[in-house]
Amino acid sequence: MKPCWKGGTGRSENSDILFYFENHPFQPVIHVETVEVYINKGEYRKALRRALEIPEQIKRLLALSEVLTAFPGDEVLSYVLKTLDEIKATPERAFAYSIVGRALYSINRDKEAERYLEISLTEAEKISSLRLRGEVLGGIARNFVLSDRYSDALKLFRKAVDLLQLSRGFSSDALSSLLSVARAIERSGDEIANGAAIEFYSLAKDVYSSLQFNLQAQYLEERMELVGEVLKRGKSAVDGILERGDVEVAMKLMRFLPLENRALAMLELSYWFNLHEQPKLGRRVFNDAMEIILVGKFRPADGELDRIARRFLRIGFLEEPLILAGVIGDDKIASKLLGEVALAYARWGDKVKARSIAEGIRDESVKNRVLKALEGESYVGHEQGLPLTGGGKGSGAVSEDAGAREVQGEVEQEGSDSVSEGDDSGDTGDAVQLRGAEGAD
Repeated sequence: MKPCWKGGTGRSENSDILFYFENHPFQPVIHVETVEVYINKGEYRKALRRALEIPEQIKRLLALSEVLTAFPGDEVLSYVLKTLDEIKATPERAFAYSIVGRALYSINRDKEAERYLEISLTEAEKISSLRLRGEVLGGIARNFVLSDRYSDALKLFRKAVDLLQLSRGFSSDALSSLLSVARAIERSGDEIANGAAIEFYSLAKDVYSSLQFNLQAQYLEERMELVGEVLKRGKSAVDGILERGDVEVAMKLMRFLPLENRALAMLELSYWFNLHEQPKLGRRVFNDAMEIILVGKFRPADGELDRIARRFLRIGFLEEPLILAGVIGDDKIASKLLGEVALAYARWGDKVKARSIAEGIRDESVKNRVLKALEGESYVGHEQGLPLTGGGKGSGAVSEDAGAREVQGEVEQEGSDSVSEGDDSGDTGDAVQLRGAEGAD
């Protein structure tokens, strides 16, 4: 979630808690925006100094908790606890304890985190105003969500909603508080990557309906149906949404997929962005997918990686297939893919890069055939092959139907099987053959 805290609203004593609903996590007021910038740059001292300059105690505590999450250490924790001690009013103090509890969970100090969260609930029960107690419980519930305690969070949200519904006849501010809590519940559903999200959406929908926010209630009803489809059908449901062009919805629903399928869906999305001439977004999503594969070690099947790599090849993007070939475990599949990438670079005139890739091919028979083809220049010239775009060689993508040549070739093994366009069933195009020595002469 991108930070963008907003300035003070001039509300009464509960303003900081409503502020939290509308902006948390970590969305600084104007002079605090640099806290997040410094965190992203890894500049601990500057981030800490900026956080300590925030005059509002709750907002300072929120900023410090983010610094603690990014840079765990006793120094920043001492400032967190000192700020907590400065907060005296019961509503804010109850809420503040939950902020500290969430921050401690984020740095794996679970026992201490549990204690602070329990204290926050005890403090909340001391609040006599139904509206304020409901508002505070909603804020505490949000921190339970951010601590991955979804079941407890849902119970607290329900209790918060009940209290706020009861207070509607006693306070003109109750409707505003109820709407803020509903948005916090919806946002929580957006952040949960399992079936529990449906329960959060359902609760938020009920609140919106009670407030006559019928369009928002209908939106959540549709969202619940989509989530149910993804949980039932998996990646095929996300693929269908992406094929319809509902990119934003598809991106939101990918989180419900197992990580290896999520990585594959993200690679498909990267391809979609590149195909529709949005290479910056394509590269960003591709990098996120590779982080899941390389750092999380959730690797899709080799055949699936090969299939999506060939799709990139057909629209003129070579860096992506080259990277994907490096994570394919099957030597034969990876070698054939690398051979096709090497010949594509040669068509573009980058013979040095082409030879470097060919030299790294693990399957000796494939390597020899590709090197022979490169030496004999038996590959198709770039004017007959891929357009000079994409993958680091250009700045845009071209339509598969508008002249992009298929680089999915055949690497013919001596007297054995070959890989053709059939490896990516349903795809068509002009195959560029990767011949052996007899084809290179």
